[in-house]
Amino acid sequence: MTQLSDAKRDAILVAASRMFLAEGFSAVSMDAIALAAPVSKPTLYNYFPGKQALFLAVVERDCARLAAAVDSAVADEGDLRTDLETIARAYVDIVYAPECLALYRVIIAELRHFPELGRLTYDSGAIPIIDAISRYLRGVGSKGDVRFTKVKESTLLLIGLLTGDEFHRCLLGLATTLSTRERGQLVKRAVECFLNAHREHG
Repeated sequence: MTQLSDAKRDAILVAASRMFLAEGFSAVSMDAIALAAPVSKPTLYNYFPGKQALFLAVVERDCARLAAAVDSAVADEGDLRTDLETIARAYVDIVYAPECLALYRVIIAELRHFPELGRLTYDSGAIPIIDAISRYLRGVGSKGDVRFTKVKESTLLLIGLLTGDEFHRCLLGLATTLSTRERGQLVKRAVECFLNAHREHG
């Protein structure tokens, strides 16, 4: 694909994402997306055969951004707490972003009509993140009195600590998002609980 056609595809995805988040999946037409991109209808259909395919591409793109942010934060710098806080902060900054929360709401609203969307979202977003964090923990193995013997379970625990009550409140609209200070507090609290859960107490 040429650079120009890549740019057109990106323009379509940006326009579609903006409209899906603002109006929901059902209310948005392919005609309106073509007008907003702006591209001709034949061009739009050359890239995406229908609205479901376009929405899937929007979800895949945003999930890839989330996974890439976490993956780039996964680096063994020597200090376990610092590494975990860097990973956790990368995850929190994306997951609690208002546009990410809005996308979650649209996905949930569409699952009844578009059930394969749930599997796509999990495979595109959750699995690469789980793999990236697991890879880091497997490489650490143990440091001091901290042991990671069940890596996947440990990974799911960390993600769970970061997406507990705070995430549900934001997802349900009880809070718009978390402030920078609240995100920092959540990260530190979650990492502290995570480390305590993996310490060998003799």
